[in-house]
Amino acid sequence: MTERVTSGRDAYTLLRDCGIRVPKEELATTEEEAVDIVHRIGYPVVLKIDSPDIIHKSDVSGVVLGIRDEEGLRRAYADLIARVRDLRPDAGITGVRIEEEAQAGLELLIGGTTDPAFGKTITFGLGGKLVEILRDTAVRVLPVPETEIRSMIREIRGYHLIQGFRDEPPRDEEALVSVMKGASNLFLDHPEFTEFDINPLILYEKGSIAVDARFVAGEERVSMEQKCRPLTSSMLNPNAIAVVGSTPDQSKIGYTITRNLLSFPGALYPVNPKHDQILGRKSFSRITDIPDPVDMVVIAVPAKVVPSIIHDCVEKGVLTAVIISFGFRESGEEGRRLEEEIVSIAQSGGVRIVGPNSLGIMVPPKQINTTFNNNSAIPGPFGFISQSGALITTIVDWSVFEDIGFSAVISAGNQSDIGFVDYIDLLADDEETKVIILYIEEIREGRRFLETVSRISWHKPVIAIKAGSSRIGRAAAASHTGSLAGDYQTYRAAFRQAGVVPADSIRSAFQIGGILSGQGYPGGKRAVIVTSAGGFAVLSSDYAERNGIDLVPLPQSVHTAMDLILPPGWSGRNPIDMIGDSTAGRFARVFDILLQDQSFWDIAVIISAPTAIADPKQVALEIVRFSEHTKNMVLAAFPGGDSVRPGIPVLRRGGVPVFSEVEDLFRSIGEVILATKKR
Repeated sequence: MTERVTSGRDAYTLLRDCGIRVPKEELATTEEEAVDIVHRIGYPVVLKIDSPDIIHKSDVSGVVLGIRDEEGLRRAYADLIARVRDLRPDAGITGVRIEEEAQAGLELLIGGTTDPAFGKTITFGLGGKLVEILRDTAVRVLPVPETEIRSMIREIRGYHLIQGFRDEPPRDEEALVSVMKGASNLFLDHPEFTEFDINPLILYEKGSIAVDARFVAGEERVSMEQKCRPLTSSMLNPNAIAVVGSTPDQSKIGYTITRNLLSFPGALYPVNPKHDQILGRKSFSRITDIPDPVDMVVIAVPAKVVPSIIHDCVEKGVLTAVIISFGFRESGEEGRRLEEEIVSIAQSGGVRIVGPNSLGIMVPPKQINTTFNNNSAIPGPFGFISQSGALITTIVDWSVFEDIGFSAVISAGNQSDIGFVDYIDLLADDEETKVIILYIEEIREGRRFLETVSRISWHKPVIAIKAGSSRIGRAAAASHTGSLAGDYQTYRAAFRQAGVVPADSIRSAFQIGGILSGQGYPGGKRAVIVTSAGGFAVLSSDYAERNGIDLVPLPQSVHTAMDLILPPGWSGRNPIDMIGDSTAGRFARVFDILLQDQSFWDIAVIISAPTAIADPKQVALEIVRFSEHTKNMVLAAFPGGDSVRPGIPVLRRGGVPVFSEVEDLFRSIGEVILATKKR
């Protein structure tokens, strides 16, 4: 479908009909008509080229401001037509719009587009050329309540200009809210519109006026909503697993998968017609030769053979097929057809497909590892769903060293049958999973994703890393799994709307997860900082402000109590710098004072720098004791090297999140606080 642009008078009519003020204007096709129009409108006026072929008038200097008399009008009209014909000889010119010139004010942008995953969105930011230079914008997925609109307005850095900055007066925020509501409803009420922008909207001390707008009609890009078929818990708890492509050849993937499943307490069946026995287990020629029921089949054979294997799965009554094989949608058109074939076969018999092009799944509490990774994850609170198998191998290796455990690790692969939303639903009902972490390159069911995680995140935290923030990253995501990656900012906005905590990196995701699994969400953002190092007191003040954390003043009673137990040189304020000679006992006495009055703080951040005086194990034990006696959040930072390491496992066993970098702690809790606002 060819895009059709609505601009000029037609765009103004749309805005006017939904209550948005626009300038008086008329279209002139000759110089004389322009003179007659100005007699009706009055000076000063603005001239704007009117052409269906020119989207950005600034590209051809297509706007002339400040026309105050007839001589200037005639000259500007002729120059404008000549300039546009010279710069864009291919463009058709409808005429010149003569508009009343709006008074100067704060220029803003309100726009919308249609995201491949989530549908229609709205964008707000500073207008004119500033939007392209500063990229100071806020985005939301439509529809949005008025509270979200207000949140968008206050989210941009330029909000200070709306509030009133230096000698600039405050602007009419209520009028802005009204315009954004009207523009949102207009966009939603016209399904044919795929994008629009009002740029600029001029905001005054009282009221506003939209002085340029366009609406684009085209083929609506909607997310691919699949029929919802809930997964059963058998995927995480199969009684019998078969491995098709199992082999005694140590250089093959099938060998590693079989080896990784030897510790599985249920039945394990290698399937390979060339061998009678593999790794001490009887081997079968086909799945259908296995005499007992099989819940899960792991497939590691060439792609062209997979359809026949899925046929056997259907005949056998298998519940889940984990397809490690590659060469499907991610490899081109022929692979896409092959993928559609195996899905069709599987659906005919009720078989659910993990993948294809999947690393496999791990369920550490059940000693299940269907992957070809060398290491197996240890049991723990995190349910991890990833579109990248290579990322899983890296994370599992790292997690073993860091003593981070998983309830489940799922490599989604191409998501031909089971998508992110299905896996999220599965882990939401899994008692072993305390926090769900997602690595996302694409979401195909955007609306269902939002509805699902909005429901789940109220009782089980969901953290998401979205790949493809750069142009090259988006291209890499597409080639990696054949995905259509949407706008990164839109994904982050959608995450926040749904109560999902966005993370910028894998490390950050697990740091945030550590906070939520160990401490849950804080009751607010009022923080008190306790440290034995003045430098960290200063840095933490900066980090707190940067991440939206309020450092509350100490109540007089608390201040007086601190004076009695701390040396004269203590900071006398929050952050509480106890001075460098602090022992575990001094930490404990400060904690006791904070426990006596827990009403003025929501979060306690404890920073222990390495010294010869403070035993890190003893300090850690005091922090754990402190945490056990309060419902408020307690976090610890132990910056340094080997000298502080003895305290880290003590904190982890005690359920206190611990960080080696102070800045990481504040960045993580800042993200958690933002998510808390949506709860």
